Amino acid sequence: MNYTLPIKVDKGTGDPIVLIHGLGNSYESWTYVLENFDYSKNRIIALELLGFGDADKPKDCDYTVGDHAQAVIKTLDELSIEKGRIAGHSMGALVAIEVARQRPGLADSLVLLGAPLFRRMPNRFARFRFWKREDVYSKIFRLISRKKDLTLTAAQGVSQFMPLVKGMEINEDTWPAFKRSLQNTIMQTQSYKDLIQLKTKTHLIYGHLDFFVIKKNLSSAARRNKKYITEDTALGPHEITPIHGKSIAELLQGK
Repeated sequence: MNYTLPIKVDKGTGDPIVLIHGLGNSYESWTYVLENFDYSKNRIIALELLGFGDADKPKDCDYTVGDHAQAVIKTLDELSIEKGRIAGHSMGALVAIEVARQRPGLADSLVLLGAPLFRRMPNRFARFRFWKREDVYSKIFRLISRKKDLTLTAAQGVSQFMPLVKGMEINEDTWPAFKRSLQNTIMQTQSYKDLIQLKTKTHLIYGHLDFFVIKKNLSSAARRNKKYITEDTALGPHEITPIHGKSIAELLQGK
């Protein structure tokens, strides 16, 4: 992997804060947070992940969490970022964990919003258990990855009827990266295993109305690595809304 990512925001002074968006998104998913930063306190950097937004979309890439993290690290190296707070939303949280694992000194601390952590992913031939959240999500993810036209139509509907949801980019151009990232970055258990061993100060945050995360897995990670992980909840969905933009910005800036 030898890709650098487009920097969509590089503004402010002080210790860096790096924003990593989620699956099928662009940097614009951070819109409401970007509007509320105090740019006199921190240098804010928002990039776009491989395969999304204006980033390269290599056809031969598997879009694993390692692929995404390597591109983030190379990009930050070229910006001469030696250390900073790394914030990841949704899939971006998994990428942030991998960045901290690959380059411990680069991540001074992590803030992970709505991290889709899985402790187990069932074999596709195993008996489906509807009471197991991993089974349910695995079935949904496999369906999404096989139903391109349905997924693209649904994404268009969200963009039209949920204007407050910013940065969604699931289209023909991003589909290969979306599908492979779903299969190879979301649908894996290594991020959970890495997080419970990570020696980086980490703040886990998830909304009470977030149906895209398994909350007990986040709580389990916090219990198993309580020296480094703190856990917090907020009233809200998976997406970053105007209501939460200010509180997230303040949290990232340590207010």
